This record gives sequence, C-alpha cells and structure tokens, in this order.
Amino acid sequence: MPLVLANALSLPLFSKDAIKEALADSLTSIRAKEQTSIEWSRQLGLAAAERLWQLIAAVQGEAVVECPWLAHLRPIVARELSNAGVLTHDEIWCEVPIEVARKRFEDRAPTRHWIHSESSGSADADWEFWRRGAKPLDIGTVHLVDTTKPVDIQNLVRHLR
Repeated sequence: MPLVLANALSLPLFSKDAIKEALADSLTSIRAKEQTSIEWSRQLGLAAAERLWQLIAAVQGEAVVECPWLAHLRPIVARELSNAGVLTHDEIWCEVPIEVARKRFEDRAPTRHWIHSESSGSADADWEFWRRGAKPLDIGTVHLVDTTKPVDIQNLVRHLR
C-alpha cells in the first residue's frame, strides 16, 4: 500500500526497512565478529532511522514514509519531525487485529531480506509488546485505515489533500 499511496500522491516513498536492507548489504564486512545478529540488526535499524530523518528533511517533509513507529517512540518521532522542519503531517494508521498482523508477518518472513531473519518478531512476548504499543502516534492528523479489507486509495488520497 505505501508505494501505491506514494504514486497516487506523486510523492517519494521512504521506507526504513529498505534503507536498513541497503545498509546491511553494503556494510556486512564491517560487522564486529562478537556482535550478535540481533545487535547488528538493531544497530543498522538505528542508522536507517537517522538516514530516514535526513531524507525527510531533504524533501521538506513532502514524502510518504513507511515505518512502524509504536507508541513508546512518540516523543522521539515528534522531536525528529520538528528537527526535520516538518510542521504538519498526516499519519496513516493501518488498523488490523494483532492476530492478523502476526499471520501476515509470519507468512512473509521467508521472503524478507536476510537482515530481518534473526529479528525475533515471532515470540509471544514480542507480539504482546506490539499489541500494547500498537496505537497511532497522534501527533498529527490521523487517518484510520482498515487493512482487513482492500483499501480505497483514491478515497484516502482525497482525505489527505
């Protein structure tokens, strides 16, 4: 959906995972030998987030950004949006029951980039964390989208404009 939305709005799409995957592919040779896969993935995730904020600032916030920011990151996202010069923004919140999200995640896990393979993501404790933190950030205009059925992109675009 993010790419379809970005195309419909004629805006660039920035994906934290895409940036993380590119970093993983190009920086594997500098990974510390004692670093676990999860530690390496988290380090690359932090670097990807920094690049994401730089890209957002470069286009003055005129982009579609794909990143699953959970509620505990609200202060960080608010600060970084401000630092990037983004004064107003829209948040698309994809509503889906946690069980459906988990099934979708597990179904696509085998085809995801290798950097995600060691991320837990399937442990019950991880999904409980997601369930508790899966709320809109609510620091801009929030658009709730039910993703258990096909999304009407044109209607969403009308609301965004």
